[in-house]
Amino acid sequence: MAERIIPLTGAANVRDLGGYQNKAGQFVRFKKVVRGAAISDLTAEDANHLEAYGIVKVVDFRSSKEQEKAPDALIPQAENIFLPIFQENQKVSAAPKTLMEQVEAGLDAAQQMREVYRQFVQAAYSRQAYRQFVDILLENEQPDQGVLFHCTAGKDRTGFGAALILAMLDVDQETILQNYLETNQQMVTKRAEMLQQAQQAGASEAMLKGIQEVMQADQSYLAESFATIGKEYGDVSGYLQKGLGLSKRDLTDFRKLYTMVD
Repeated sequence: MAERIIPLTGAANVRDLGGYQNKAGQFVRFKKVVRGAAISDLTAEDANHLEAYGIVKVVDFRSSKEQEKAPDALIPQAENIFLPIFQENQKVSAAPKTLMEQVEAGLDAAQQMREVYRQFVQAAYSRQAYRQFVDILLENEQPDQGVLFHCTAGKDRTGFGAALILAMLDVDQETILQNYLETNQQMVTKRAEMLQQAQQAGASEAMLKGIQEVMQADQSYLAESFATIGKEYGDVSGYLQKGLGLSKRDLTDFRKLYTMVD
Protein backbone atom coordinates (compact mmCIF):
# COMPACT_ATOMS: atom_id res chain seq x y z
CA MET A 1 0.00 0.00 0.00
CA ALA A 2 1.20 3.51 -0.77
CA GLU A 3 2.45 5.72 2.06
CA ARG A 4 0.00 8.29 3.42
CA ILE A 5 2.64 10.74 4.71
CA ILE A 6 3.98 13.00 1.97
CA PRO A 7 7.49 14.06 3.07
CA LEU A 8 8.15 17.73 2.37
CA THR A 9 10.94 20.04 3.49
CA GLY A 10 8.81 23.16 3.94
CA ALA A 11 5.49 21.82 5.25
CA ALA A 12 4.41 19.46 8.02
CA ASN A 13 1.52 17.09 8.60
CA VAL A 14 0.84 16.60 4.88
CA ARG A 15 -1.01 13.29 4.54
CA ASP A 16 -3.03 11.47 1.91
CA LEU A 17 -6.43 10.24 3.09
CA GLY A 18 -6.14 7.19 0.85
CA GLY A 19 -5.96 3.59 1.97
CA TYR A 20 -8.51 3.56 4.77
CA GLN A 21 -11.12 0.80 4.52
CA ASN A 22 -14.80 1.61 5.04
CA LYS A 23 -17.57 -0.50 6.54
CA ALA A 24 -18.48 -1.91 3.10
CA GLY A 25 -14.93 -3.16 2.51
CA GLN A 26 -14.04 -0.44 0.00
CA PHE A 27 -10.80 1.54 0.21
CA VAL A 28 -10.36 5.32 0.04
CA ARG A 29 -8.47 6.18 -3.16
CA PHE A 30 -4.94 7.54 -2.97
CA LYS A 31 -3.89 10.81 -4.67
CA LYS A 32 -7.41 12.25 -4.58
CA VAL A 33 -7.52 14.23 -1.34
CA VAL A 34 -4.62 15.36 0.85
CA ARG A 35 -4.67 17.17 4.20
CA GLY A 36 -1.91 19.41 5.52
CA ALA A 37 -0.62 22.22 7.70
CA ALA A 38 0.43 25.60 6.26
CA ILE A 39 2.20 25.44 2.88
CA SER A 40 3.64 28.96 2.88
CA ASP A 41 7.22 27.66 3.22
CA LEU A 42 7.20 25.02 0.49
CA THR A 43 10.49 24.75 -1.36
CA ALA A 44 10.52 24.67 -5.16
CA GLU A 45 11.21 20.94 -4.89
CA ASP A 46 8.20 20.51 -2.55
CA ALA A 47 5.95 22.37 -4.99
CA ASN A 48 7.12 20.28 -7.91
CA HIS A 49 6.63 17.11 -5.88
CA LEU A 50 3.02 18.07 -5.12
CA GLU A 51 2.43 18.91 -8.77
CA ALA A 52 3.77 15.49 -9.76
CA TYR A 53 1.57 13.95 -7.07
CA GLY A 54 -1.42 15.31 -8.95
CA ILE A 55 -2.51 18.27 -6.82
CA VAL A 56 -4.63 20.56 -9.01
CA LYS A 57 -6.53 22.49 -6.31
CA VAL A 58 -5.46 23.91 -2.95
CA VAL A 59 -8.19 24.83 -0.45
CA ASP A 60 -7.08 27.23 2.29
CA PHE A 61 -9.27 27.12 5.42
CA ARG A 62 -7.40 29.95 7.21
CA SER A 63 -8.54 33.47 8.05
CA SER A 64 -7.53 36.42 5.87
CA LYS A 65 -5.09 37.55 8.59
CA GLU A 66 -3.36 34.17 8.55
CA GLN A 67 -3.30 34.18 4.77
CA GLU A 68 -1.88 37.71 4.55
CA LYS A 69 0.87 36.92 7.07
CA ALA A 70 1.89 33.68 5.36
CA PRO A 71 0.52 33.35 1.80
CA ASP A 72 0.44 29.88 0.29
CA ALA A 73 3.44 28.97 -1.83
CA LEU A 74 2.22 28.23 -5.33
CA ILE A 75 2.08 24.71 -6.71
CA PRO A 76 2.50 24.69 -10.52
CA GLN A 77 -0.79 24.14 -12.38
CA ALA A 78 -2.83 24.23 -9.15
CA GLU A 79 -5.79 26.53 -8.49
CA ASN A 80 -5.79 28.22 -5.07
CA ILE A 81 -9.18 28.53 -3.36
CA PHE A 82 -9.55 30.71 -0.25
CA LEU A 83 -12.31 29.20 1.91
CA PRO A 84 -12.17 30.45 5.53
CA ILE A 85 -14.07 28.22 7.94
CA PHE A 86 -14.93 31.07 10.33
CA GLN A 87 -16.22 34.58 9.64
CA GLU A 88 -13.66 37.31 10.19
CA ASN A 89 -15.66 38.94 12.98
CA GLN A 90 -16.64 35.71 14.69
CA LYS A 91 -15.65 35.53 18.35
CA VAL A 92 -14.54 31.90 18.06
CA SER A 93 -11.31 31.36 16.13
CA ALA A 94 -9.18 28.33 15.30
CA ALA A 95 -6.15 30.45 14.36
CA PRO A 96 -3.33 29.38 16.72
CA LYS A 97 -2.15 32.98 17.26
CA THR A 98 -5.65 34.13 18.28
CA LEU A 99 -6.13 31.11 20.54
CA MET A 100 -2.85 31.86 22.29
CA GLU A 101 -3.89 35.49 22.78
CA GLN A 102 -7.06 34.21 24.43
CA VAL A 103 -5.06 31.92 26.71
CA GLU A 104 -2.80 34.85 27.60
CA ALA A 105 -5.93 36.80 28.52
CA GLY A 106 -6.82 34.07 31.02
CA LEU A 107 -9.30 31.94 29.07
CA ASP A 108 -9.15 28.17 29.49
CA ALA A 109 -7.44 26.67 26.43
CA ALA A 110 -9.22 23.29 26.46
CA GLN A 111 -12.62 24.98 26.84
CA GLN A 112 -11.78 27.29 23.95
CA MET A 113 -10.83 24.32 21.78
CA ARG A 114 -14.04 22.44 22.55
CA GLU A 115 -16.05 25.55 21.65
CA VAL A 116 -14.20 25.74 18.32
CA TYR A 117 -15.20 22.15 17.57
CA ARG A 118 -18.83 22.85 18.50
CA GLN A 119 -18.87 25.83 16.16
CA PHE A 120 -17.71 23.71 13.22
CA VAL A 121 -21.17 22.15 13.46
CA GLN A 122 -23.34 24.91 14.92
CA ALA A 123 -22.19 28.02 13.01
CA ALA A 124 -24.14 28.48 9.78
CA TYR A 125 -21.10 30.13 8.14
CA SER A 126 -18.89 27.14 8.98
CA ARG A 127 -21.47 24.66 7.71
CA GLN A 128 -21.69 26.58 4.45
CA ALA A 129 -17.89 26.60 4.12
CA TYR A 130 -17.67 22.84 4.64
CA ARG A 131 -20.51 22.38 2.14
CA GLN A 132 -18.53 24.40 -0.42
CA PHE A 133 -15.54 22.20 0.33
CA VAL A 134 -17.60 19.08 -0.39
CA ASP A 135 -18.78 20.66 -3.66
CA ILE A 136 -15.13 21.25 -4.66
CA LEU A 137 -14.41 17.58 -3.95
CA LEU A 138 -17.46 16.49 -5.95
CA GLU A 139 -16.03 18.37 -8.95
CA ASN A 140 -12.71 16.51 -8.58
CA GLU A 141 -13.67 13.81 -11.06
CA GLN A 142 -10.38 12.95 -12.77
CA PRO A 143 -8.68 9.88 -11.21
CA ASP A 144 -5.19 11.37 -11.53
CA GLN A 145 -6.06 14.75 -9.99
CA GLY A 146 -6.16 15.63 -6.30
CA VAL A 147 -7.20 18.36 -3.86
CA LEU A 148 -4.98 19.52 -0.99
CA PHE A 149 -6.75 21.25 1.90
CA HIS A 150 -5.05 22.91 4.86
CA CYS A 151 -5.16 25.45 7.65
CA THR A 152 -2.21 26.57 9.83
CA ALA A 153 -1.38 23.50 11.94
CA GLY A 154 -3.46 21.07 9.87
CA LYS A 155 -5.14 20.05 13.10
CA ASP A 156 -8.54 21.61 13.80
CA ARG A 157 -10.25 23.09 10.74
CA THR A 158 -8.39 20.55 8.62
CA GLY A 159 -8.88 17.80 11.22
CA PHE A 160 -12.64 18.23 11.21
CA GLY A 161 -12.61 18.45 7.40
CA ALA A 162 -10.75 15.13 7.19
CA ALA A 163 -13.15 13.55 9.71
CA LEU A 164 -16.06 14.80 7.59
CA ILE A 165 -14.64 13.26 4.41
CA LEU A 166 -13.99 9.90 6.06
CA ALA A 167 -17.45 9.91 7.65
CA MET A 168 -19.01 10.59 4.25
CA LEU A 169 -17.08 7.59 2.93
CA ASP A 170 -18.54 5.43 5.73
CA VAL A 171 -15.22 4.88 7.52
CA ASP A 172 -15.67 3.83 11.16
CA GLN A 173 -15.24 6.26 14.07
CA GLU A 174 -12.15 4.53 15.48
CA THR A 175 -10.31 4.96 12.16
CA ILE A 176 -11.47 8.58 11.87
CA LEU A 177 -10.09 9.24 15.36
CA GLN A 178 -6.82 7.50 14.49
CA ASN A 179 -6.38 9.78 11.46
CA TYR A 180 -7.18 12.83 13.60
CA LEU A 181 -4.74 11.96 16.40
CA GLU A 182 -1.86 11.28 14.01
CA THR A 183 -1.31 15.04 13.91
CA ASN A 184 0.33 14.69 17.33
CA GLN A 185 3.13 12.56 15.87
CA GLN A 186 3.48 14.78 12.80
CA MET A 187 3.74 18.04 14.77
CA VAL A 188 6.10 16.97 17.58
CA THR A 189 8.94 19.19 16.36
CA LYS A 190 6.74 22.24 15.78
CA ARG A 191 5.12 21.90 19.22
CA ALA A 192 8.52 21.54 20.91
CA GLU A 193 9.80 24.66 19.12
CA MET A 194 6.79 26.70 20.30
CA LEU A 195 7.22 25.54 23.90
CA GLN A 196 10.95 26.30 23.85
CA GLN A 197 10.34 29.80 22.46
CA ALA A 198 7.67 30.43 25.10
CA GLN A 199 9.95 29.23 27.91
CA GLN A 200 12.78 31.44 26.69
CA ALA A 201 10.35 34.37 26.66
CA GLY A 202 9.47 33.67 30.30
CA ALA A 203 5.99 32.22 29.81
CA SER A 204 4.13 31.11 32.91
CA GLU A 205 3.29 27.47 33.64
CA ALA A 206 -0.34 28.25 32.81
CA MET A 207 0.70 29.65 29.44
CA LEU A 208 2.89 26.61 28.68
CA LYS A 209 -0.03 24.33 29.57
CA GLY A 210 -2.26 26.39 27.28
CA ILE A 211 0.19 26.03 24.39
CA GLN A 212 0.15 22.26 24.86
CA GLU A 213 -3.65 22.18 24.83
CA VAL A 214 -3.98 24.45 21.81
CA MET A 215 -1.31 22.66 19.79
CA GLN A 216 -2.44 19.07 20.36
CA ALA A 217 -5.13 17.02 18.69
CA ASP A 218 -7.19 15.80 21.63
CA GLN A 219 -9.81 13.07 21.44
CA SER A 220 -12.20 15.19 23.50
CA TYR A 221 -12.07 18.01 20.92
CA LEU A 222 -13.24 15.90 17.99
CA ALA A 223 -15.71 14.12 20.28
CA GLU A 224 -17.26 17.55 20.92
CA SER A 225 -18.02 17.93 17.19
CA PHE A 226 -19.64 14.51 16.94
CA ALA A 227 -21.60 15.03 20.19
CA THR A 228 -22.91 18.31 18.74
CA ILE A 229 -23.84 16.53 15.51
CA GLY A 230 -25.76 13.96 17.56
CA LYS A 231 -27.53 16.64 19.58
CA GLU A 232 -28.43 18.89 16.63
CA TYR A 233 -29.02 16.33 13.85
CA GLY A 234 -29.40 12.90 15.44
CA ASP A 235 -26.45 11.34 13.60
CA VAL A 236 -23.86 12.00 10.89
CA SER A 237 -26.34 11.15 8.14
CA GLY A 238 -28.75 13.79 9.48
CA TYR A 239 -25.94 16.36 9.65
CA LEU A 240 -24.85 15.67 6.08
CA GLN A 241 -28.38 15.92 4.70
CA LYS A 242 -29.90 18.65 6.92
CA GLY A 243 -26.83 20.52 8.14
CA LEU A 244 -24.89 20.56 4.87
CA GLY A 245 -27.81 20.09 2.51
CA LEU A 246 -26.31 17.12 0.69
CA SER A 247 -28.62 14.82 -1.26
CA LYS A 248 -28.42 11.04 -1.30
CA ARG A 249 -27.18 11.38 -4.89
CA ASP A 250 -24.36 13.67 -3.68
CA LEU A 251 -23.29 11.07 -1.14
CA THR A 252 -23.46 8.25 -3.68
CA ASP A 253 -21.41 10.26 -6.19
CA PHE A 254 -18.90 11.17 -3.48
CA ARG A 255 -18.33 7.52 -2.57
CA LYS A 256 -17.94 6.56 -6.23
CA LEU A 257 -15.27 9.23 -6.69
CA TYR A 258 -13.28 8.53 -3.55
CA THR A 259 -13.53 4.78 -2.90
CA MET A 260 -12.55 1.65 -4.74
CA VAL A 261 -12.64 -2.10 -4.23
CA ASP A 262 -9.11 -3.39 -3.68
